[in-house]
Amino acid sequence: MLIPADIDYFKNRPLDKSIPIPLYYQLIEVLQNYINEHDNSFPIPTENDLCKTYEISRPTVRQAINELVAEGLIVRQKGRGSFINKKKIPQDFLLNIMSFNDEMQSKGLKPETKVLTFCSRNPTPEVMKNLRIKSSDSTYFLSRLRSINGEPIVLVNTFLPSHLLKGILQKDMEKESLYHIIEYDFGYKILRTLRTLEIRKAGKYEASSLNIKEGDPIHFIQTVAYIENDVPIEFSTAYYSGERNKFTVDVRIK
Repeated sequence: MLIPADIDYFKNRPLDKSIPIPLYYQLIEVLQNYINEHDNSFPIPTENDLCKTYEISRPTVRQAINELVAEGLIVRQKGRGSFINKKKIPQDFLLNIMSFNDEMQSKGLKPETKVLTFCSRNPTPEVMKNLRIKSSDSTYFLSRLRSINGEPIVLVNTFLPSHLLKGILQKDMEKESLYHIIEYDFGYKILRTLRTLEIRKAGKYEASSLNIKEGDPIHFIQTVAYIENDVPIEFSTAYYSGERNKFTVDVRIK
């Protein structure tokens, strides 16, 4: 069942017809605030409803909506209407060694972390290969759901070699950065990371965690982080919501 648009939001935010600012521009500002205050994919009122609410012409309403469609903030779906399409969060970490919190805060966003699991776990063959450990070695498994402004954007599963990070289970991973802990509490400087990006379809668990539909596209990123002497200290798999993230790579010709 389609959720109705919040037309009352607009009834409480009148346009001022006595000032020289064009009505379509005033409506754009109201629509931008509406987008910021409602969830992604929430419906936009119909052109007819906005015309009646503000007693303005359809071309005026259409001009405002068209500009926001061009900016990517509104998407039209044939036969269904118009919906909020919040801009994707740019991710630069493919080329940088930076913690999630540091990167998001540098963009003026509010990052949040929820720890789903943090425990000791026997390594799988894939983990042994990437961390260069034996089946008899143990690892710490950390699963986190990372959110921006209250909206989940990435599910991260991390394996850490326990022989290098004894005592890390006592750390508060919801308040502290993993990379900061590795460097400042354990004295290991991460010198390089190897990252692989793939496009996959969300499974049932990823979809439930990220509030998307099963089968929706997600960015799957595998990371191995290395310290001195090229020793691997982290192996992570991350599932980024395809509708809320984009990745930028800056390639320069030497």
